Amino acid sequence: SSVLYSWWSSYSYKRALMFASCCCMVGNIVYALALPCDSLAMVLLGRLLTGFGSARVINRRYIADYYSIEERTSGMADFVSASAFGMAMGPGLAAALGIIAPTELSDSNSFWTIETAPGYVMFVAWSIYLVCNFLFFEEPERIGHSSTATKNASSSPTGTKQPNNAGGSQQDTTTYAPSENSPLLDTSKKVDGTSSPDDTKGCLQRVQSMLRSCYNIPVLISIVLLMLLKSVLEGLSSSAPTVSRYYFGWGVHASGIYLAALASFVLPTNFVVAYVSRRLDDRELILGALVMMFVGILGFLVYSEDGDEYSEIQFILFGLIIFVSCNALEGPVMGLLSKTIPKSLARGIFNAGLLATEAGTLGRVVGDFWLSSAAFMGLSQMLNRTFEPMCAMVGVSIFASIWSYPHLQPRFDDEDDD
Repeated sequence: SSVLYSWWSSYSYKRALMFASCCCMVGNIVYALALPCDSLAMVLLGRLLTGFGSARVINRRYIADYYSIEERTSGMADFVSASAFGMAMGPGLAAALGIIAPTELSDSNSFWTIETAPGYVMFVAWSIYLVCNFLFFEEPERIGHSSTATKNASSSPTGTKQPNNAGGSQQDTTTYAPSENSPLLDTSKKVDGTSSPDDTKGCLQRVQSMLRSCYNIPVLISIVLLMLLKSVLEGLSSSAPTVSRYYFGWGVHASGIYLAALASFVLPTNFVVAYVSRRLDDRELILGALVMMFVGILGFLVYSEDGDEYSEIQFILFGLIIFVSCNALEGPVMGLLSKTIPKSLARGIFNAGLLATEAGTLGRVVGDFWLSSAAFMGLSQMLNRTFEPMCAMVGVSIFASIWSYPHLQPRFDDEDDD
């Protein structure tokens, strides 16, 4: 779905968002009706549709395309805050529905239970969002590529220049592309399977820009840092219940309160990041967050053989430092990625939104695999086996950020468009 939405957002944000909303809306109602219908297939289909409706790529690309350079990191931090607020609202909604909805399943009432209630509530919420999106979302003017658009603009009778986009990344020679109602296939071109020399040259230029981006230092570092912070976050949140139960005897309720308390720090953290990002460079924020994460992981480790000296205060305090630093790092990293990605990629499928989303997904997979591998060695070694390699990776990332520090800033002379 990420690739589909990345391609679709090149032509229309509104229709892509509405399609994603419909997937989430249908997926939740199918999931809710799976229990009364006694259908496992409906459960899987509902989860599939809900996951297919994830629109993070669209939102991130919108911020990358239509926020100015100065406001882009702040916008990314706000996006992280909104995402974290939604995740924090999930446990609260579940707790409220646990009071309202019946917890015991009966033959006379299988439609409204604690298992099906979230699906109905989210169906209503997505329906409201879909209506609001249809009524109030305005499709922004789209920036076109193009040599052809440039030629048309230069041959225009009026000879007027088109305005730049909000991010200031486009030059005056680019013109606005057709609206979302324009056909994606130009019928004036050849349809006999042949391609013109201009089309072939354009394809070669895009391939060359993708190859050059493999050696783009800030883009590579941004992608690696996104994977790393998601891996650390996944390892922390997934291991916290098991680790706290093993060392301190915490139950599910205590672990849930701890994770909810961690989530409550996301909003103030990103508000601070959004405020500070207007005064400091992304690279300064990135380096500070990495050092903070490194200190947090060092304090989170167990240094005694039997674990008797590992205290609850150490677990809570340094776990909080890790969580806050990871969330503080995400906004500046996504902002740097959106500012340094080659322009030809920013206009295509492999834009900053898709790269950030796929890097985060891969990071979660790596974190889960890391944690699962460490658990095979026993619970007494799970914490250190999980976070010691992560600590080493954070140390390497700090060194790489310092080594490439002069390159971690936006470039306004992108040779990609020469």
